[in-house]
Amino acid sequence: MKKIREATKEDMIKIYMMGFDVWGDDMPSEEYINMCQDSSKYKKGKWYILEATDTKELLSSLIVYELNHSKDLIVKGIGSLATPVHLRKNGYASFLVKETINKLEQEENCNSFFLYSDIGTDFYKRLGFIVLPNDNQKYKDSVCMYYSKENDSDSISFDIPNYF
Repeated sequence: MKKIREATKEDMIKIYMMGFDVWGDDMPSEEYINMCQDSSKYKKGKWYILEATDTKELLSSLIVYELNHSKDLIVKGIGSLATPVHLRKNGYASFLVKETINKLEQEENCNSFFLYSDIGTDFYKRLGFIVLPNDNQKYKDSVCMYYSKENDSDSISFDIPNYF
């Protein structure tokens, strides 16, 4: 069995290390952990993890940011999705994204989600995200994508968020 929960302070080093091979830029792991711990960006969001209920192993993690832009929409940003190297390709990240969205839709009435993909778009398209039109894209190396069960991308009447 697997469950999604908010990360605790005790989880954070394991969470940071899930993405070390991708985001560590050849720095020593201690330096990378310190950089993550000092990150104002990481302090602004709420971390969620997918955990194996029997072993308590952390299977995948992501961070959610508040991006409220209007009174009628509750908008969140999803970022820093990572899975430990030895656990990748098992569907854990997909499961975590889908279940986190479901949780936020139900518990917080959130109806719009953005993310910036640095890994191409196919993975997130399979989860229901759409690529925003080119004239809405702000960055060369990251693609802004959108998900909503209620609103299509044409109904977005606010500025697309900067990379979060």
